[in-house]
Amino acid sequence: MIAIAKPFLGEEEKQAVGSVIDSGMIACGAVVEEFERRYAAAGRFYDVGIAEEHAVSFACGMSTQGTVPVFAVYSSFLQRGYDMLIHDVGILGLHVILGVDRAGLVGEDGETHHGCFDPMYLSQVPGMTVLCPASFAELRRMLHRAVEEIDGPVAVRYPRGGQGCYQDDGGDGTFACLREGEDTTILTYGILVNQALDAADLLAQKGIRARVLKLNQICPLDSAAVKEALSGTERLLMLEDCMATGCVGQRIAAILAQERVEPRCLTLKNLGGRFAPQGTVDQLYRAFGLDARSVADSVEEMLHEQ
Repeated sequence: MIAIAKPFLGEEEKQAVGSVIDSGMIACGAVVEEFERRYAAAGRFYDVGIAEEHAVSFACGMSTQGTVPVFAVYSSFLQRGYDMLIHDVGILGLHVILGVDRAGLVGEDGETHHGCFDPMYLSQVPGMTVLCPASFAELRRMLHRAVEEIDGPVAVRYPRGGQGCYQDDGGDGTFACLREGEDTTILTYGILVNQALDAADLLAQKGIRARVLKLNQICPLDSAAVKEALSGTERLLMLEDCMATGCVGQRIAAILAQERVEPRCLTLKNLGGRFAPQGTVDQLYRAFGLDARSVADSVEEMLHEQ
């Protein structure tokens, strides 16, 4: 997992990490190979093969013995360990860190590799914290928090490939404001912040000022933080590359309704109820209306409805 070895963790965090558990082909990554070379002989790197259910329980056993295990796994393959996430990790509240690779749409890896379910199934586990870095700087910060600061199970989900134009650090809060605006709010998380910011640029060309908010974590969602960030928002567009049922946008909408601060107009842009086919990420963004142009068009439709 790219987040375990340098440059994403300093020596302090490398020493704090008790063991890295890998499943299948993830160990082929250059940085994971470095961690394996440096620490396997010391019993701190374990390749369990394609046995994700076992890997989750293995991490739990390590955690009960006082170590800090990190399980590097693709989002779509972690689905196999859902039972263990609930019964072994969740119920015991163990400090197990999940490095969830291939989060969101992954492109040519194929339709079986899209990580479009973990925002829902991870958020269902009581006590789970789910962090969503959108840049390398945020990945460093969130891994430090996962290892050193947060109790209980933590998932750090990141996409295939590198960062986009957004390369800043949104801090430790639940929300980070990336752009101010009063006509509408675009809310998203992870690598999709780049599409949201590009959409805001397109809207600005037409005199529309869009505020762009990113979620640093999607679980737990603090009602007070949601209310503070979105109270007074009349038009809200939620952008995410996961399935519709149980998505973060639905949870945000429920909180706003319970707090009596729901927007006048709400648009949820996601994958709906369809499996994503194979294709480049850009092709899939356009197919599902998640690209900057489609987001800008949806915002304009909301403005015209008022």
